[in-house]
Amino acid sequence: MQEKLEHVNCDLCNSNETTLLFTKDDYKHVKCNSCGLIYVNPRLRHSKDNLDSFYASDEDPEGLIKSLLRRAYSAKRQKIFCAELKKMERYRELNRILDIGCSFGGFLYAAKNLGWEAKGIEAVYDVGKHGKELYDLDIFFGTLEEAQLEPASFDVIRLNNIVEHIPLPSQFLADVSKLLRKGGLLSVSTPNFDSYSVSICGKEWIYFDGQHHIVLFTPATLEKILDKNGFTTVLLSTKGFHLRVKDNISHDLAKETLLKLSEKAISQFVRFTRKGHRLKIWAEKR
Repeated sequence: MQEKLEHVNCDLCNSNETTLLFTKDDYKHVKCNSCGLIYVNPRLRHSKDNLDSFYASDEDPEGLIKSLLRRAYSAKRQKIFCAELKKMERYRELNRILDIGCSFGGFLYAAKNLGWEAKGIEAVYDVGKHGKELYDLDIFFGTLEEAQLEPASFDVIRLNNIVEHIPLPSQFLADVSKLLRKGGLLSVSTPNFDSYSVSICGKEWIYFDGQHHIVLFTPATLEKILDKNGFTTVLLSTKGFHLRVKDNISHDLAKETLLKLSEKAISQFVRFTRKGHRLKIWAEKR
């Protein structure tokens, strides 16, 4: 494995002075002493095989893909996407929206049905092909660079659960900025390292995956990297709470019910803090 690893400096401030936070599955998670960015170092060299392995690593990859596909196009999920798009309506000038890391295409499907010219980019063909084949969605398979899109050609760009996978997020965000018109909206969602879930679950929290989640953000560091690349935050929110390590299900029905109810109740409170484990920022291009 050593020959596949690379040592990197902090992508936000380029410092190489770090503090080791923890090691999980042989991956060292460090915190930059200068700016506070958390990242895996050393890490696996970036490759398409590593991207493809994100879904293949599950015990039942075919079953996982089928489950996630059903979820993306379920009535409940489509209602959530439509609500999100309704809030984005005020940015609609060119009528063009881009979803990078569009996965199964559920968000694109909702946007298309609401009259947007919706385009997606997905690196994992076996995931993105479903939206293209079943719903005739406009999905490019490959990287943002390979897509060769026109500058300033989108009103809204959405990055949902993608920035934590990107080896050089600062350069990636600079490239994203070029595609967005001035005053356009960038929507970024990613796990929140500075959450109550992390405090309780520690390094066993399910979203700590050193092979795939190589850069981890807090509200402060995500705002910093967006500002660095020409974006002004207009909305910051967090949600979600885990009282135990996810998927560690109790066989005691009463105990399991109580845990779920407790998590749900605490999640309602967490929404009013910056401590939820799902971090979202809306930022406008300056």
